[in-house]
Amino acid sequence: MKRFQLLQMMMIIMLICTIDVSAQSLLFQSEPKQRSDSFNYQNDMFHEKSLDTSIAATAADSDIDYYFVGDIGVYYVYKDGLITSLYHLYGNVLSNFIDVYLTNRGTEAVTILVETEILNYSGSVFDTVIIEPNEEVEVHQNPRLIPESVNKLNSQQPGLLSFCITQLKDGEDDILVRKTQEILLYSRRDVVWGVDNFDYHQSMELYAAYVTPNDPAVEELIRRAANYTDTGIITSGYGSSINDEDGSVLDRLQAIWQAEEEYDLIYVSTMLAFSPGTAQRMRTPYEVLEQSSGNCIELAALYASAAEALDLEAAIIFIPGHAYLAVRTDQENAMYYFIETTLIGRTDFSEALTEGEANWDEDRPQVDARVDGYDWVNIYEAREKGILPMPWR
Repeated sequence: MKRFQLLQMMMIIMLICTIDVSAQSLLFQSEPKQRSDSFNYQNDMFHEKSLDTSIAATAADSDIDYYFVGDIGVYYVYKDGLITSLYHLYGNVLSNFIDVYLTNRGTEAVTILVETEILNYSGSVFDTVIIEPNEEVEVHQNPRLIPESVNKLNSQQPGLLSFCITQLKDGEDDILVRKTQEILLYSRRDVVWGVDNFDYHQSMELYAAYVTPNDPAVEELIRRAANYTDTGIITSGYGSSINDEDGSVLDRLQAIWQAEEEYDLIYVSTMLAFSPGTAQRMRTPYEVLEQSSGNCIELAALYASAAEALDLEAAIIFIPGHAYLAVRTDQENAMYYFIETTLIGRTDFSEALTEGEANWDEDRPQVDARVDGYDWVNIYEAREKGILPMPWR
């Protein structure tokens, strides 16, 4: 009899252990996981406090898999890398840096505070929303970098994204979510490909952000260019001349060339890789002037910056491994001057025009046919799409 009772006790202990292991396994499986939507998006549904995982399922009439803390469902997606040179385009040309989705399954309205910050690199973004019962609300946030911090990003650095969701109450506020997550901060010189699944032309248009007409260094270049015009002054816009019959556009373009020569600019050949999923370095116009050198796209962007500062319509022409510039002659016709900007420091402006025209005669069929690796990026049209100049300092 005692032997039988001992056997029963051993069987009960084994059953309890088995149930405990199974419960632990189920609990582990219920933990939300991190996934990647694309190469630059992360979805990280975490919980620091105990979530009611028994109801962590799709809310009624919603396609979003919320995780609930009490009556509040939370779901969000953030980018795991920030393109420093294009940070001013997030939420406009580029998708939002972080998207937050909230729902309220309770019977009373709630007030939620959403806060986002990239520690030591951005200011804080705050949004307060009121969510009615059974309502879903979206919050989109895009932390703006501090210019002084941007200037320190000469190479890729890890950054910390701080994120907090708080339910505001009359008494003590209830923190629903708080997290600090490591992200990648690209160098301020990094041109990153494959952004938001853009196609080739959309990606090339982002180069318009590197055309900075309001940079004080570009304004100084324009001031110097005035010394080389026929009149000794430099004007803006096209006026009433058709096809530059009065030569004012050409006069200003040659003056920019001669002013650039004061900086002892030279062309430095570097490998360009316009391919998705890659990042390459690019100096800004003021850095080109400061360092007296640039590759093809850097020199083209500098010249385009000066042209845009004079209210002239410029376009950058891309061919495999190379880029050069076109500047429109008037506002009526699609006539352009073509400038091979890499000849700076080696020849005069007339030769740069001759070489640019020859390049265009050869490249135009491929550009018109949209052959891979060939493109035409009109800076004015890019501005209309919201691709504004990057902050210059």
